[in-house]
Amino acid sequence: MKAASSLVITLGSALSLPVLAQQPPDATAARVLADAIVLRGSQFGDAARVDLYVSVPYQLLQFNAYNGKMLAEYSVSITVRDSAGRRIIDTTSKRSILEESYSVSRGTTGKSDNSVRRFALRSGRYTVETVVADAFGRKDHAGSIDVRVPEFFGSSVELSSPMYVSQIEQRGGRYAITPFVGDVAWSSEMQLFVFLETYISGQPCSVRHQWKLTRSDGRVAASGQGDVVNCERIATQSFFPLRIDGRLLPGTYTLRITAHPVDASGQADTTRTDAIASRSYVVPRTFAGDVLADLKKAAKQLIYVADQGQIDAILAAPSEGEALTLFEEFWRGLDPSPGTIRNEAFDEYYSRIDEANKRFKSYNEGWLTDMGRVFIVYGEPLTTERFMSPNGISRIVRWIYANNIMFTFEDTSGFGDYRLRSGLPGNAKYRYKR
Repeated sequence: MKAASSLVITLGSALSLPVLAQQPPDATAARVLADAIVLRGSQFGDAARVDLYVSVPYQLLQFNAYNGKMLAEYSVSITVRDSAGRRIIDTTSKRSILEESYSVSRGTTGKSDNSVRRFALRSGRYTVETVVADAFGRKDHAGSIDVRVPEFFGSSVELSSPMYVSQIEQRGGRYAITPFVGDVAWSSEMQLFVFLETYISGQPCSVRHQWKLTRSDGRVAASGQGDVVNCERIATQSFFPLRIDGRLLPGTYTLRITAHPVDASGQADTTRTDAIASRSYVVPRTFAGDVLADLKKAAKQLIYVADQGQIDAILAAPSEGEALTLFEEFWRGLDPSPGTIRNEAFDEYYSRIDEANKRFKSYNEGWLTDMGRVFIVYGEPLTTERFMSPNGISRIVRWIYANNIMFTFEDTSGFGDYRLRSGLPGNAKYRYKR
């Protein structure tokens, strides 16, 4: 048995790649990830080289005690089908993991076991199916991705498919890079790079890569360019940072990379495009993402936890990115466990708003009603009393909390529009309690 570690492979002649993955340390979100980079093969053949990365989160595997360590075993089966559904590749390999730490083996750090397989495929569209069979847990985890292999050797300048990279380290004359498996960017704090190869079929030349990240409606969310790439060999490897100002809202974006010729002064001639490559970039929809989908509304909903000046500052921010930064800074200050990914105060507060909208909607949204306000600030009451008023016209609801805190609501309309008989204390604000 051997311990799980970064698998180092060589891509081309200048890069060594430890294969790692970014997975959220959340068992409900964990899944097998697969990613492929398509590279031009030998000019003497018509097949391209496809490197397939498979990342298996520890959360999906059962670990058993073994010689004072934790052991997991699984097999990964890969099936490649062409556009007609015909099976053209079918292979299975076995993997073993030895982990020192019990807590790490439980997936608390989001660690994954990772492998890479290499195939030769002709131009066309393929479906790559992966099935991970956990030996001890006796569970299978399946997934699939679509891979397009272009017809290379069709023009003088060509690009490989792009690969996201989360870390680059120079080691002497080589670079060790850490591929980011998949299109889903789980962490907004992560700095990603893009790696790709540029191919030439004629004389040496220089190009500059420009990139745009566009929304589904065609609007540009971010853009930039890489350094000048001097292509003196058939294949030249390069990478550039994917710098995105501020946060992106949840959704699927398209990363489009264009290669432009460079003049003697190093300026790209953007009127000419020598080659194009693209791939998806996904910001997942999470609970926090749903809240942030309408940032102005989320800021207004801070009324029961923030001062009005803090709310006004967020709403008056000159850009969506700056507003999001102020919003996140506010919640970072209330985070009861700043060393973890989850902010329990944020989750509880907006969960209460969501619940208030479901339970107390009247002429306003639930979070704007008197009952909604009390519920968001104080939570679920210990005791609820319901009765008619002495005159038999109004309905009364009384909520009783700890320390003899009591709120009485009255509905005089008969339509469930309960109004608070007395106001909340002036300093009544939401506070997270463990």
